[in-house]
Amino acid sequence: MVQEQKALTDGVLADLFWKLRLRLEAEGQQDIDIHQLRKDAAYREKWLRHAADSDNQELNSLSAAIRQRLKELNQTIGEENAASSKNKYAYWLAGAAAVLAAIGMFIFSATPQPTAVPVTATAAPERAETPAKTSKPAQTLFRIHGSNTVGEELAPALVKNYLTARGGTDIAVKTTDVPLETNIEATVDGQRVAVEIHAHGSSTAFMDMESGTTDIGMSSRKIKTEEVTNLATTQGDLSRVEAEHIIALDGLAVVVNPNLGIRETSVATVAKIFTGEISNWQQLGGPDLAIELFSRDDVSGTWDSFDNMVLKPNSKTLAAHARRFESSQELSDGVASTPGAIGFIGLPYVRKAKLLAIAGDDNALALFPNNFTVSTEDYALSRRLYLYLSATSTNAEARAFIDHVHAQQGQAVVADIGFISQNLSTTRPVLTDDLPDDYLQLTEKAERLSINVRFALGSDNIDNKAQRDLFRLTNYLEANPGRKVLLLGFTDSIGDPDVNLNLSKKRAALVSEELMKFGIFPYKVEGFGDAAPVASNNNEEGRNRNRRVEVWII
Repeated sequence: MVQEQKALTDGVLADLFWKLRLRLEAEGQQDIDIHQLRKDAAYREKWLRHAADSDNQELNSLSAAIRQRLKELNQTIGEENAASSKNKYAYWLAGAAAVLAAIGMFIFSATPQPTAVPVTATAAPERAETPAKTSKPAQTLFRIHGSNTVGEELAPALVKNYLTARGGTDIAVKTTDVPLETNIEATVDGQRVAVEIHAHGSSTAFMDMESGTTDIGMSSRKIKTEEVTNLATTQGDLSRVEAEHIIALDGLAVVVNPNLGIRETSVATVAKIFTGEISNWQQLGGPDLAIELFSRDDVSGTWDSFDNMVLKPNSKTLAAHARRFESSQELSDGVASTPGAIGFIGLPYVRKAKLLAIAGDDNALALFPNNFTVSTEDYALSRRLYLYLSATSTNAEARAFIDHVHAQQGQAVVADIGFISQNLSTTRPVLTDDLPDDYLQLTEKAERLSINVRFALGSDNIDNKAQRDLFRLTNYLEANPGRKVLLLGFTDSIGDPDVNLNLSKKRAALVSEELMKFGIFPYKVEGFGDAAPVASNNNEEGRNRNRRVEVWII
């Protein structure tokens, strides 16, 4: 059997599981739990058999691909176990010898021996040999406040993983009287330590950083310009790469009641629904059923992301009758149990609700959020999850935690929770015939990496995420020698097409120059202007998604 950690953290499996779930839902299966599919072998086997027995060829192929990947992981584990078996046997012998020696010492000490002290000596009382334990309060290593999306499941899992890596034992989650406030405690180097987590919304991250009541701010949206200004005196510039840490990617999921027949829609239509302009599913070809609106509360980064990606670009405001929730889980469960309901949440909280495919505009292809479409940020409602730590912070534990989250081990935890990690993977996407011939020829035998290089808004400067992605790309190529890199640039459609074509080539060349600093010389650097939009060009958010450099390898 595949070891659980291997099955949970493997990027290829994560993508296959998402595809299996979406295809099963398309076939009318409404109760596919993605977390149970990944973690529960018996549950997984049930659906793999169902897929294999289906008349649908895609389901057959997915079942076979998942079984093959599981087999490959089993073989890898077997090789690792075989390589270490001799060492384990040696350790066992050493341990056995130590146990035998200890038994011998015990027998010797238990046998009456001639006394070597005066007969008047008395044995020490038992309580002196076993002093009473005193309970000391745990020392707080650092505090993390902010986003509920990050803080409800991801932050606690990352903290526990970090404490384990630090050698921590007896790790425990201590709840408080205040909802969404916990402490993660552990014993490290003989001392009881704790990490404080408060998850009341992204805006509270920056409020608490300003008041000095937290060390790290967690947010499901990028820090606002006014927040950067307000915090500059005490925290420095939090928009810089040294302070702004993208720790995961998430697809803002639009979910409906499982019994609703609608499978896809556009961003513009979602905006009309949440403003109340569309109030009955019959208006969209569905049943004659009133639409019930479920929304996150107004201090949530998820709400802020939805407002900025869906409502504001379409000049809409949320309907006053929408029900507001502090908890993502409660919102999702409410949608799943309420006929006619629709809501929005982070991808890991879909649970029993039904996920909709979303198009950037009415003329674009509707995409489901999955491992690939979110990691490349091609999905129209992709977003980044952030941790903020002042570049001048003297809290060494907080900085070590941030470094741990960026590393492969921390990113594996991100995938385990259900968000999209930034560990690199490859795929062979299906390309449409309407793409430029040169593009199709260049990528015919290539694989696409799970990153797009994007730029800071209104500039040619590579953004903070891309700067770290270039390090990840360097490490990937070191681990996969002989692979060649293709950099393919794109722009939005605003302005003259010839100017955009030159701009796309220029931006691909900028990325090439950065890679050459690491000793990587791309095989091909090309630009295609506005030829392949992944989002709407009618708003700034969509245009910025279209300004990108794709990374392919052969």
